[in-house]
Amino acid sequence: MAAAERAMAATQSILVVDDDAILRRLLLRQIEQLGFRAVGAGTLTEALAVLDTDPPDLVLLDQKLPDATSTDHLPDLAERCPVIVLTAHGSVDQAVGAVKAGAADYLTKPISPRMLELAIARVFEAARLRNEVGLLRREVKGQETPEIVGHTAEVCKLRERARMLAEAEMPVLIHGESGAGKRTVARFIHENGPRAEASFAELQCARADGSHLADELFGAAAPGLLEAARGGTLFLSDIGRMPQVVQRRLAAALETGAFTRRGSAREIGLQVRVIAASSQGLPELAAEGGLVPELFYILTAFTLEVPPLRARRADIPELANHFLSRRRFALDVEKTISRKTLELLQKWDWPGNLRELRNVVERGVILSGRSATIQPDHVELGQQAGLTEQRDKGISVADEPTLEQLRDRYLDFLLQRHDNNRRVVAGILGISERSLYRILSQR
Repeated sequence: MAAAERAMAATQSILVVDDDAILRRLLLRQIEQLGFRAVGAGTLTEALAVLDTDPPDLVLLDQKLPDATSTDHLPDLAERCPVIVLTAHGSVDQAVGAVKAGAADYLTKPISPRMLELAIARVFEAARLRNEVGLLRREVKGQETPEIVGHTAEVCKLRERARMLAEAEMPVLIHGESGAGKRTVARFIHENGPRAEASFAELQCARADGSHLADELFGAAAPGLLEAARGGTLFLSDIGRMPQVVQRRLAAALETGAFTRRGSAREIGLQVRVIAASSQGLPELAAEGGLVPELFYILTAFTLEVPPLRARRADIPELANHFLSRRRFALDVEKTISRKTLELLQKWDWPGNLRELRNVVERGVILSGRSATIQPDHVELGQQAGLTEQRDKGISVADEPTLEQLRDRYLDFLLQRHDNNRRVVAGILGISERSLYRILSQR
């Protein structure tokens, strides 16, 4: 096992459940020699107690235990972590039954050290791939190209500083107005740093109540994002809206380099880089209700300011063509933006920043039909501005949001109005609480 793999293994634990004390001690010793932390249990009852107090990363489970036939409990156990079933009487039927019940693998006693090592490696590799797939699914929705487009002095300075910070491992705080491109800057830092080959995960701090947010971040029965994104980058959007109790836990994790899951005393090494973003200014973040002091001073050691679009009007033609390049062949027509249209775009103040410009360009592609050129009458600027900011409804339409953005803003509005009470919000929407949680987790 390579040095990097051994360092990773040291942060993972394996629970061995077998009533044969001699075999259990042998397996525990072999597992520890592989660099993992090993815990033993002789009955299913003991195993369940360990799962509740010190959740392992993998379970080796004897098929026959004094107090239960363990395979009867496989579906429930496999939801909490991967399970390898052990049996003294191997057969194809038993193997198929165990896998159908949720086992990740199946080993027949006696188990050689090499077979044990290979089985553990297969299961952890499969778990890692599942985590990466899950993170990529979160990432693909609304993904933006990690390129900081533009050549104005403000953008060149931003790009240069982002490249410099990409090589560091320290947390970074990105500040900018809504829609200014904070997520793109975070991805740029990730893609230009040493963690580029690993996962980029994102957590919307404003879209979950405190308990769910803590579990999603630190984990409970299952790993949280701090574990799932191990080796990569975790982007925390709207960090100022994270509940203060969660902020303090995050600050402690960043300070000590370790954290625990809910209900567990086992420390897990922090192996992820944290990048946070906020549309609030530093004075607001420092004030009561923003960031707690311990997290404020950690995050503000390295900051990046993303300028609003109105402060970089010279970049608008390049940005508009950048967004057009994604949709250039819509309706089988290669489109361009006319000079007069670009001049018109440069005169607008863009309250919705890059997000608004992207939406305007995409609508221009559609409204221009089969025409090869997007003309001024194909773009719509501020036609809903008369509605201004409907503050009584908590939804801004000044940046002409898409239907998906309106849905997300309405959900945020309801969660904020009802103190993140998902049961109440689900009732207002006429859906189950589970359905609401699924919608929020997929955004």
